[in-house]
Amino acid sequence: MGPVQLTIGRVDLFGLQAHDISLYGGAIRADALVVAYDPMRLAAGIVDKAELSGLRVTMALTDDGVVVGGAPLRFAGAAPGAPPVPGYRIDALRLTDARVVFEQPDGTVEVAFSTDLALSGSDIPNASFAVDLALPFAGTVHAMRIAVPMLAMSAADGGGLRVQFQKVEVQPKDLPWVVDGLGGEIVWRGGDKLSASIAAARLSDGRTPAAIVPIGIKGEITMAGSLLDFALHAEGEATGHRGKLVLDATGRHDRATGTGHAAITTTPVVFRAGGLQPRDFSPAIGATFGGLAGSVALSGRIGWQATTVTPALSLRLADIVLEPQGVQVSKVHGVIKLVGLAPLATAPGQVLRGIVGVPGMPPADATLTFQLLPAPALRIQAMRMGLAGGEMSVSPFVIDLVQPGVSTVVALRQIDISEVFTLVGVAGLSGTGRIDGSIPMKVADGRVQVDGGRLAASGPGVLHLRSDTLPKQVTDAGESMALVLRALEDFRYDTLEIELEGGPSGAGTITLRIKGSNPAVLEGQPFNLNIKFESNFDQLVALALQSMTAARALLRQTAGSTRQ
Repeated sequence: MGPVQLTIGRVDLFGLQAHDISLYGGAIRADALVVAYDPMRLAAGIVDKAELSGLRVTMALTDDGVVVGGAPLRFAGAAPGAPPVPGYRIDALRLTDARVVFEQPDGTVEVAFSTDLALSGSDIPNASFAVDLALPFAGTVHAMRIAVPMLAMSAADGGGLRVQFQKVEVQPKDLPWVVDGLGGEIVWRGGDKLSASIAAARLSDGRTPAAIVPIGIKGEITMAGSLLDFALHAEGEATGHRGKLVLDATGRHDRATGTGHAAITTTPVVFRAGGLQPRDFSPAIGATFGGLAGSVALSGRIGWQATTVTPALSLRLADIVLEPQGVQVSKVHGVIKLVGLAPLATAPGQVLRGIVGVPGMPPADATLTFQLLPAPALRIQAMRMGLAGGEMSVSPFVIDLVQPGVSTVVALRQIDISEVFTLVGVAGLSGTGRIDGSIPMKVADGRVQVDGGRLAASGPGVLHLRSDTLPKQVTDAGESMALVLRALEDFRYDTLEIELEGGPSGAGTITLRIKGSNPAVLEGQPFNLNIKFESNFDQLVALALQSMTAARALLRQTAGSTRQ
């Protein structure tokens, strides 16, 4: 332990006092040492009492292992139960204002503490203390306080040091998270070889409401050189004991480069309406996802380097049912690739399939291709929904919480003509045939504007108009109009076109251009008609607003919960 320097203030048969103590060439220093003993007990290797104040220890991790004052700190082999370094038994040892600095490749760990304990050779049969710790992680120094109510230190079989602990509490000073109930052991073989076993621990969020329920953790950690390998198992019990969230993680961290990775898997969690819900695991989510049903599971990898965390996780959804803001979605399935966690973000081209139902329209198969941006914003890359034997789709657009207005084009392909008349809000019209075309739309400030649109039948068909739905000034307009109205009751069209124009309030007009005849009117004489209807595009506006409101509500809640 040399070179050793100290100044003896007093020494006699019952004790000694020393100050300005230096070991390992100054790597270990102390302000003062006071020792009390009985001569007869001292002869048997027993010290009654010792107090060491102002202890300062500087250690470093190098290729030779742990180095103190330029000399590697190593343990020789020892018989089972024997201490690695023979020594005296100290019945009462007090450390006051002790500080330890541990220099390693990824930063410096600083520990400050005071404690009372007993020492038997190199063994500490029982101790309790609290330490203030400055720990570097991912390029940032985190301060924390660690309370250790039960600790024992002894020789490990085959040489080395075993540290056993129970009910440890870790409280970071700059984070709301707390670890308590930590129990296990650490075995240090000297140099850079270490293994740790966590028998029990609990991770809790101190905020109200909490981002997640308390999580129980256990696992194994080993260190060889700069490489640290770990295997952890975590379980969270939902409020009301409705279910469990189970996660397993295995990985490696290289302290020399500050890089690492972990493989993560969770068992599928099955949610049920009226039963287990996301808020039972994350109270901060609240009721946004209320009524959720279906299975959710997470798997993949997380990598890190310095302050950069790179997730590559897959969120697997199966048979999801959800009713956000009046829109019902069911049988949703797909795999979402997560590339960001705080804030939440996905890779482009994520695809979900399911069934969507909105008031006034039959449920239909739907496919959504999207990307969740960290802004936060939702980029709709493509959306297709089956409708009346055809398909309705929209052009790409972005839903942004800062700039909520969107502009898109609704495309209709081979839609049943009667459903089209319902969609654009024309009462009393029905018929047969299929419609193709597009409707440009703008949505902003809770309003929908139909910015023009043109639809056309893909072939001949039949058109039926109920005259009782028309204004009285039209039905009473004269004999020629009566003839036209009679022809429209069963009109066999050859061509049919619909033009739409709407204002920012939603009100607008629909111009129906048709060519054809009614066999029962004027012996099937051809008609070429242009008919204009007033419309509020009620169904189309409701569909756009409900979909937009639901998407923004989910986006807002996602942004809030991932920033907890």
